[in-house]
Amino acid sequence: MPSLTAVLGLATLFTAAVQASSSSQPKWRRDPNEASHQLPDATPKRYIVELTSLSCSERVAARLSSSDGLRIVKTFDHELFPALSVECDNGCDVDSLTRLLNDDDAGGDVHSKGARDVAAVYKPATMELRLPKEGESFSDDAAAPKYSFHGLTGVEELHKAGIIGEGATVAIVDSGVDWSHPDLGNGFGPGHTIIGGYDLVGDGDWPDTPPQPDAYPDDQFGHGTHVAGIVAGKGKQFVGVAPGAKILSYKVISRDGKSNEEMVIEGFLKAFDSGADIISASLGEKSGWSTNAWATLASRMVDRGVFVSIAGGNDGDEGAFLMSNGAAGEHVMTVAAADPDLIPVYPFTARFVLGGGGGANSSELGYAPAVVSGDQDFFPSDVADWPVVPLSLNTSAVGDACGESLPEGSLPTLEHYILLVRVGGCDLLQKVRTLSAARVPYVLFYQDDSPYAAPPSDSSGITKVGVIDAKAGEAIVGTIVEGGSVTASFNESTTRYVGMRDTAGGRPAVFTQWGPNYDMALKPDIMAPGSSVLSTYLGGGYKILSGTSMATPYVAGVAALYVGRHGGRRAHADDPAWAKRLMSRIMSTARSAPWVDEWQEVTRPEFRAPPVQVGAGLLNAQRVFEATTTFGFEGRKFELNDTAHFRGKHSVDITNSGEKQVTYTFSLESAAGFESWKPNEPGQPPAFGLNTFKAYNDMKPAEMVPEVRMPKEMTLQPGQSATAQFEFTPPTGVNASLIPIYGGRVLVHASNGEEFGIPYYGVASDIKAVVPGNWDRGASLPNMISGPNGESILTKTTLTFNLDRDVQDFPLLVSQTVFGCREIRWDIFDAKFTENDWSYPPVVGENHFVGSATAWSGSMDHSYFDPKAQNASDVYTFPRYNVPRSLVSYNMWLGQFANGSHIRPGKYQFRLAALRPFGDPHVAQDWDVFQIPQITVLPRHGACNKTRTRNKRISRSRTARLD
Repeated sequence: MPSLTAVLGLATLFTAAVQASSSSQPKWRRDPNEASHQLPDATPKRYIVELTSLSCSERVAARLSSSDGLRIVKTFDHELFPALSVECDNGCDVDSLTRLLNDDDAGGDVHSKGARDVAAVYKPATMELRLPKEGESFSDDAAAPKYSFHGLTGVEELHKAGIIGEGATVAIVDSGVDWSHPDLGNGFGPGHTIIGGYDLVGDGDWPDTPPQPDAYPDDQFGHGTHVAGIVAGKGKQFVGVAPGAKILSYKVISRDGKSNEEMVIEGFLKAFDSGADIISASLGEKSGWSTNAWATLASRMVDRGVFVSIAGGNDGDEGAFLMSNGAAGEHVMTVAAADPDLIPVYPFTARFVLGGGGGANSSELGYAPAVVSGDQDFFPSDVADWPVVPLSLNTSAVGDACGESLPEGSLPTLEHYILLVRVGGCDLLQKVRTLSAARVPYVLFYQDDSPYAAPPSDSSGITKVGVIDAKAGEAIVGTIVEGGSVTASFNESTTRYVGMRDTAGGRPAVFTQWGPNYDMALKPDIMAPGSSVLSTYLGGGYKILSGTSMATPYVAGVAALYVGRHGGRRAHADDPAWAKRLMSRIMSTARSAPWVDEWQEVTRPEFRAPPVQVGAGLLNAQRVFEATTTFGFEGRKFELNDTAHFRGKHSVDITNSGEKQVTYTFSLESAAGFESWKPNEPGQPPAFGLNTFKAYNDMKPAEMVPEVRMPKEMTLQPGQSATAQFEFTPPTGVNASLIPIYGGRVLVHASNGEEFGIPYYGVASDIKAVVPGNWDRGASLPNMISGPNGESILTKTTLTFNLDRDVQDFPLLVSQTVFGCREIRWDIFDAKFTENDWSYPPVVGENHFVGSATAWSGSMDHSYFDPKAQNASDVYTFPRYNVPRSLVSYNMWLGQFANGSHIRPGKYQFRLAALRPFGDPHVAQDWDVFQIPQITVLPRHGACNKTRTRNKRISRSRTARLD
């Protein structure tokens, strides 16, 4: 998704701050000038209350209206998702809200079954689009026949066969669409490519101002227009995946790239009601829980006969266990991104004059110029008919221009020339420095066999740089070796593009986000082209963008091609399982991809990319149409879980849907395993970056192959089905303490020459036993401080809750977990409480429980609280639910409890606890409790020395994300 990752990907933890502190509990203060970032539940006072049926909505609404501080802000009046969006002015939590709306005076576990009116209560996420990298824009006549992003998938062959998606309708839930774009039909409504939709956001400044919905989803951000072009764009030379399909556009993203879960849910419901065959969404935020509201709804839509594709996310550098919220849905098709075999670049003309009077010809080649200050540094138009001179006539040379200087006499004496230099032997930046020192004005690097590397710019401004592909460079050298010559001419005003070959085609893009879900479900499901994709953009133009945002509409487009040929929702009105069969078909016909090392983006062909990165593998649209064997939806992937919850027995239903008898045999195709956990060394104190999950660049591929008892070969007559059963045993010889993740595919070989794959994955470790808790103690978190100097509560055990700007005598909690956490609690007990008194959920007045803490709603945006300018009652409550790993949270408790009362002077126990992985909340030992000394709350007037000490500030890096 752009990274549609929502408002806050505070995924990187302030390394500088940790290094600056000599204490194991650093003083965390923030610079108030820093940009705001929050956890995914960035609308902290709002809840989505799902009802058991529409019939109880009036009853629940009446309870809400009679309760102070609660109000309904949105109603989802839909049988597929009957729900209310509720805002709490004075703080409430999931437990109390559930009891209240069920009129359940007896209390009870929020997760227990049998609730009369409330099916579930969710915390909605806020989302903000961010792409891993943004490319250049083109004006409205950008076009070239040599560029296509369909070469890897077989879509071009389907187009040649007349399969273009006619009759299919794709709903895109995004930032709207520039429906006036000529490649998108230049119109809105029946008879156009964009046949309808709705704007749920409006053209104003939502979310800073109220939404202003209207009937025309005009795109003000550009992302939705780019996505629409990938699905169904069609120009003279630019063609999307399904140019015959129709698009419905539902605008849920504002002009500055923001959205929230409620808006997305409303867009999905409108798309469902519109009759769309396919829904595509390229947005999301870190979650990893299949039980969030959006994921739940999206899966239900698949059950009802709608194909749903959702972007997996773009934070691949952070490693495993980081799937996005909607993408975590059990039945949705979650999409990873692949590098393309062609990238869009700019044309120039090369004139080849053959030696010995052999004639001459001109060819249009492509080059990628360096980028300077965000703009393409084109070769100027006065570089016309300049000779191209190779630095070496050896097209296998390694190390050209890698030294500190060029050999004497290696440069031509010509006044005007373009130097041709082969890639390899050192990085391009070193070559540029060497050539700049030699004052070479223009350089074209030609690729070796390695993947495309963007050319660096020359900081001195002496040398202009471009890159061409290997075949073009070798042709130039070959012509000159044979006694010929080559000249080149450029046009700096070009608005066209051509394709340049990239040997990285088909491998996973390094930004693509990794699964699995925290409930151990395998995600993503499929991989499609998503890097350096050129598509339609605002103002009739074009833009190159990268992200799972681009791969997701590609999959939706392939689904549209299939619907156009075989029918979709309307044709299968009595058979909603068609959407699941299509998902299974897409997965079973995919092909594997190689492992890529993240740091240098080096392909490791001896290892295959694991399913937790690429799902079933690279989409193969042609095989989706050609396959004559179908596989049952429930057996589309084998999720083995970890060793403590191991599921070794799996099966899949296989049907011969062809016209001839077929015999099937089975084998195993293992992918790279990797150790995902970075432990603290024995005997060493906690240190930053240890006892946590590894980043991508720390993950090293290794052979980890399970034992599998395969079925015997089976022969099926046309139309006949059978069940194939498999039994797995985890791989041996692995270090379970490093949480190894393994996977691959079970291959199904058909006697008619077809081959299919079923992805499997497992964890060769007991995660709960290895992860020492859930707090990220390797990052010295959690930490709790108070006062303007940020004194640790471990040493300052008294509080007055004096909110004065110069006193700030209240606790600030900074927290982060190492694994997805079902629940984080901050509970206050009287001084007599011990862990033996724990009961879940705690009830005020029982077992020494006083109440749950709240946090000021501005905690994430401000480094201090100002009682003269801010409202201390504007709070959200603990507990926090379904928190993804590696997200830092700031929470200022100003003294108010979740029930609206305030803490009184006395002695208390603060119980700050994160539920351990796979923990039972009823069991005290399944909580990772941060040990805090007994706290004494003093009268506000009693013991605060109003020293006017300036707040200490520690700057930190933050990352946000687009999918």
